[in-house]
Amino acid sequence: MKIVEYDPSRRGELADLLARVWGGQPDPETLTWFYERSPVGPASVMLAEEDGIVVGTVGFVFAVAELAGREQEIAFAVNLATDPAYERRGIFRALQAANEERVAALGIEMIFTVPTAASTPVLVDVLGWQRLAPLRVWARPGALRRSSRAVVARFGERPDRQLQGRDRLMRDDAWLNWRFADGPRHYTLVEGDGGYGVAGSRGAMGFIAAAESSALRDTIRASSGRVLAAAPPAWERRSYAAAGFVPTTRRFTVLGKSISGSTLVAPHFDLGDLDFL
Repeated sequence: MKIVEYDPSRRGELADLLARVWGGQPDPETLTWFYERSPVGPASVMLAEEDGIVVGTVGFVFAVAELAGREQEIAFAVNLATDPAYERRGIFRALQAANEERVAALGIEMIFTVPTAASTPVLVDVLGWQRLAPLRVWARPGALRRSSRAVVARFGERPDRQLQGRDRLMRDDAWLNWRFADGPRHYTLVEGDGGYGVAGSRGAMGFIAAAESSALRDTIRASSGRVLAAAPPAWERRSYAAAGFVPTTRRFTVLGKSISGSTLVAPHFDLGDLDFL
């Protein structure tokens, strides 16, 4: 087995691998957007080759977070895939270890993922990832969708990122537009009263992908779906409760790892941070 770094010339081979693993051919333009156009920087993607064929991949995409009062880049492990014909050969373990070493060399200190049932044992038991507090889903009945002047096609320029003393993702306008306006999935963007909101839907369920409390009600009005889900941070749960959300029993497993030797600190994740993992 040979492990190599991904570059755009391998896009077609990567798409073929993902089609064999997931049963559907990803759009090459989607891979370009996801791996190559983030304003934080291109993704770190490793490929495993056997006999000249790409048989496995592990990617990390980057975001900016405030952790323990400090702004820093973090990484999400995404698109963890091994060709079914090459499973149980240690390919995933080798790829993941190689990519962790690579992003550590780039200065990344903390890495996170929402794992599958298959990847969890390797990540936790072999590679030393830790189980974090699960992300609890809240829900309320869906709102009647209304037109709103707050709905925008793209987010306008936002103030520079400011530390707030909260462990959270720091989303500027460039990142918000890359993630929610430029990607392949449709989202409704809301901007007003100094805040932003993003609403998405999957089938009959709508969800708050990301929102600041000042824009929460406009985001609810702009949402669709019979049920509306969200994952509010601790410091905004009172606002969500006042808007009709209640906690449910649904939780997402979240794993994290410090690759710098420092204490692991996790930011709050919203549902929009998870639905592309």
